[in-house]
Amino acid sequence: MTTENQKIKSENFSKTSLDGRVFQSCSFKGCDFSESLLRNTQFCSCTFENCNFSLPKLDGCRFQDAQFIACKIVGAEFFKCEKTFFSPRFKECLLHYCNFSDLNMKKISFKGSKLKECHFTNTHLNGADFNDADLSGTFFHNCDLSLADFTSAVHYAIDPQTNKIKKAKFSLPEAVGLLRGFDIVII
Repeated sequence: MTTENQKIKSENFSKTSLDGRVFQSCSFKGCDFSESLLRNTQFCSCTFENCNFSLPKLDGCRFQDAQFIACKIVGAEFFKCEKTFFSPRFKECLLHYCNFSDLNMKKISFKGSKLKECHFTNTHLNGADFNDADLSGTFFHNCDLSLADFTSAVHYAIDPQTNKIKKAKFSLPEAVGLLRGFDIVII
């Protein structure tokens, strides 16, 4: 079933199966996707604003050119999404306990978002925009962060020995977070 060019407001998809559905150029505002089954669901050129994505099932889900604005996203296993067309953008979102491992997320934007305890392993984040992002407890391991912008990001701890950070942008005092893995005392 394909839904195109629809404005969907305040719809409750909680614990609902949308398996195999296709949404093209749709906007979702104030919708609840908590614990929804989104297996093999396709969201192409869709916008989500003030939506709740708590513990969605994302196996094979496609987020192609999808934009999330001021959404609450908790426990989303994005690494289970279809990797070929994975291209979301996040603005002023609350992302808690999300897993972005093994994804190609070049030039992705997390501008103004709060990424709490998120997980990035083997993730390609070249040119990513983390400006105004709070990265408290977020874990980066074996990631390509080349040219990523952390200029106004806060609370990050990135180990330069296990991540590629060539030409990434950082600012003081937060750049001290790059030294945490060295077990040194900075006075």
